[in-house]
Amino acid sequence: MNYLILWILGFGTLWAGLKLFDDEVLLIVTLIVGAVLVLAGLISAPVKLQIGVEVVLIVTLFHICMECIQRGERS
Repeated sequence: MNYLILWILGFGTLWAGLKLFDDEVLLIVTLIVGAVLVLAGLISAPVKLQIGVEVVLIVTLFHICMECIQRGERS
């Protein structure tokens, strides 16, 4: 059950990073920390849950990349 704690911390960190920080350096560091926590939870999770979490993580990271691209296009 430790994987649930890591997932909550990881996805919470990803969400908070996107909502709280406008500075790109803080945003990138927060997102890296969140991704590491999610991956640590994924490593310790049962195999049946890993596939679903991997799909959610890929969608989340795609959204993060799109967010960073949009922030970089500010005039």
